Amino acid sequence: MTDASMASRVVRSSDYIPCEEAFVDTRLPGREGKMNYCIIGPGVAENEKQVVHIAEPHGFNVGGVSLPTGKINSLHSHTTAEVFLVCRGNWRFFWGYDGTDGEAVLSPGDVISIPTGTFRAFESVGSDNNFMLSWLGEDDPGHVTWANDVIEGAAEFGFYLRKDSSLVDVNAGDEMPASEDLLQPLSEAELLQFNRTSPAEMSARVYNVAQFAGLPGAFADCGLAGGAKRYHAIIGEGCHELGPARAHVLNPHSFSLGAVEAAPGNGFLTHRFGVKQVLTIGAGEWEVVLGDDHFSVGPEDTVSIPAGIWRSFRNTGTEPGIAYLATSGDLHADIEWAPDVLQQLG
Repeated sequence: MTDASMASRVVRSSDYIPCEEAFVDTRLPGREGKMNYCIIGPGVAENEKQVVHIAEPHGFNVGGVSLPTGKINSLHSHTTAEVFLVCRGNWRFFWGYDGTDGEAVLSPGDVISIPTGTFRAFESVGSDNNFMLSWLGEDDPGHVTWANDVIEGAAEFGFYLRKDSSLVDVNAGDEMPASEDLLQPLSEAELLQFNRTSPAEMSARVYNVAQFAGLPGAFADCGLAGGAKRYHAIIGEGCHELGPARAHVLNPHSFSLGAVEAAPGNGFLTHRFGVKQVLTIGAGEWEVVLGDDHFSVGPEDTVSIPAGIWRSFRNTGTEPGIAYLATSGDLHADIEWAPDVLQQLG
């Protein structure tokens, strides 16, 4: 791969480009100002104006969202897994097809996996300086299913959805489709088919690195100079090598998610995997090496790592760092160490 193509796989948070009307609910009262980001893959954005930074399929999608304080992302459901990492601000999640099954306020560092087929919504309840990263399962995560009040209310502001979930903006001059081509509200029977998730069940799907010890010996290089780290198995089979790393959330997502805590000067020595991975920085400053290319990345930056390429990353800051590693596929991914690392391991 060329240096230019490798550099294009590093998307810094300062370069994220939002879409203000990515979804049909964005003109409803209380929903104004929602910014949607598609970092890797198109996600479920309904507006063709949405910028996608890296379109290459990874087996999952990575995106982001920010909201003015007090504004809401409306009740909706997905056909694939949805996982959030709270980076900044405080967020109130609530769920159920009518939004009354439960609620929880999440803070920076919290990761939540929403059960597939569950209506969910969220509201910014902290500072306007807020942001969440998200992972959606599968290359094609399908379409959003909106609560009925969203479909009905958006029509009053000139927003409609076709049955393929493409957005129609009659105020911008779009031609109004025939009624049989428009997405219709759900019947009561259809609504009752969606999951009802208890507060206890949802609470069990929340993980924060600061609240768990992690595993100090999950990889063979942990005992080598520069390789000390703790690994947190958050979702799925993961990519750990040593230790009984049972994930906090076990059901298939089409990807696994782990977190690495490392003191300054430490991280992963040179290795590779046979599947694609995405590295997202949660805290600290890190150096990422992809082949012969070196990149400095910081909080909320995203790095797409090709399958089969030698890579390493280490905390180059002065404080402990956290990096999140999403690995494609539901099966455990096996690690291969570079020859110099194997020599050190004996």
